[in-house]
Amino acid sequence: MTIRYHEPAMSALDSLTLAHVEQTSVAVVDDLDRLIGEISPSTLAYCYETAAAAVMTLSAGDLLAYIDCGGPPEDLVDLVKVILQEKKLGALLELMDEELSLSSSSSCSVSSCSFDDELGVCRNNGSGRYSSARRAEAITCYSNSSLVAVMIQALAHRASSVWVMHEDNTLIGCVTFKGILKVFRSLANARPITR
Repeated sequence: MTIRYHEPAMSALDSLTLAHVEQTSVAVVDDLDRLIGEISPSTLAYCYETAAAAVMTLSAGDLLAYIDCGGPPEDLVDLVKVILQEKKLGALLELMDEELSLSSSSSCSVSSCSFDDELGVCRNNGSGRYSSARRAEAITCYSNSSLVAVMIQALAHRASSVWVMHEDNTLIGCVTFKGILKVFRSLANARPITR
């Protein structure tokens, strides 16, 4: 499941629904199929409700920046507001303004935010609160990586999927943790039992 970075993020909604069911993500790629990042249902689950407005109005590439650690950049927030006004979605704009004013006192800014590798979220150093989003950085491996190495990488990052890349960093596909376990199970079942 991929989307080009310049395509509307809203065009990935069906893929995001499927990604939720399959516990994976939607890859955001450039025109040469190089992975830029990923949009995952679990990342969106950590976002404030304003992310819905961002999905409706931004490109996939801009959405990556919007949901990344530290909160959305001010220029993207302004862009979302302008587009909502153009589409005459005043109620959503009001909800967004209200949500942003409430979250500004509780979410961390980029300058006061540190990434917690254990949890995969940003933490406000002052209050211990968590910001609104997980990092949008994708976990990758290469086609010649061993399945054990990929499984260890997925476990270390608490990821349910890992993107598989060619040596030139173009995207091949995705390996899910569920798929890895299925391969190991089939290998274990194929071995003859010796006594």
